[in-house]
Amino acid sequence: MDRRNGHHRKSIVLYDLGGWYVIIIFGVAFSGLVLDYLWNYFVLSLTLRWQHISITRKRKMVYIAIITALGLLIDWLWLYVVFSRPGTQPGLALATIIIPMVLIGLVNLCASRIHLHLSMKNALVVAGMMAVFTAPWLIVVFVFLS
Repeated sequence: MDRRNGHHRKSIVLYDLGGWYVIIIFGVAFSGLVLDYLWNYFVLSLTLRWQHISITRKRKMVYIAIITALGLLIDWLWLYVVFSRPGTQPGLALATIIIPMVLIGLVNLCASRIHLHLSMKNALVVAGMMAVFTAPWLIVVFVFLS
């Protein structure tokens, strides 16, 4: 407050601008989650079509919601383990990409057997395709490019 004339001075404070940063961060995170869900749905749909398996849309959507949530957890844990130490070499990311691939494959194998009721052969194909095409490859590419 200006003591001379009793008016408040207008000023920009850090928290005035902070709301936009929060909105942008959550918007990007939400967009990434939606894109991840759609990519998982696309890969699963093509894999099931390739095997001539018909699954209801609702069952696929629930399956993909489960897989997306578990896949994000697996990816986050891998990112934390690989990039939590300063000076991480890009080769470490490439050498350890097999870890999230195997975990994503195992989660998909179990979920496709339990939720989609697929045979072991079909579940192995779904697990393999999802493991290869939904692994965090883009992160490895960005590490090598930077």
